[in-house]
Amino acid sequence: MIRAMIVDDEPLSVRGLQHLLAEYEDLEVCGAFLTPREAYEYVRANPIQVAFLDISMPEVDGMSMSRLLLEQDPSISVIFVTGFDDYAVQAFEVNALDYLMKPVMEQRFARTWEKIKEKYREDASEEELPAATGLLTGQETRIVQYMAEGLSNRQIAESLHITSETVKYHLKNVFRKLDVNNRVKALQRAKELKIIS
Repeated sequence: MIRAMIVDDEPLSVRGLQHLLAEYEDLEVCGAFLTPREAYEYVRANPIQVAFLDISMPEVDGMSMSRLLLEQDPSISVIFVTGFDDYAVQAFEVNALDYLMKPVMEQRFARTWEKIKEKYREDASEEELPAATGLLTGQETRIVQYMAEGLSNRQIAESLHITSETVKYHLKNVFRKLDVNNRVKALQRAKELKIIS
């Protein structure tokens, strides 16, 4: 099951997209948010794989939101949904998986769905990550693997192109999920669960 969220400040657009996505059995909409702030708080505690983002929103626009999400977890697929086609070039500059115009038509979304499935087929074959257990996210597993190699938080941050604070945040989640309170115990537990070898 692919976990997704919708972020759009227009309730009508949110409902329309929810209705469309409900037709896809392998896609679960875990959250629909009218503000980027609520969405970001949700993602900090709940891993997702796909984010459908409106571009033109007050406070934080979709482009900025995508950068925040990708810093949190670079494996998230961002799909922009907008009423304006002027943003297409910018969208792909931030490595968006796709760019949809409102109202989203079923035939057009079918092509996006193929891209989503293809990406997660590739990820599954490339990573054999922890998600084998479903316990840790891909990003959390990468951090545990780097930790096992003896890298410091700063070195892990540099390797993953994120901040040290983000590494600390992920480690806090790893400790909580593995029910441990330090790096040594986390590595022992990760080996027991075959998250790392």
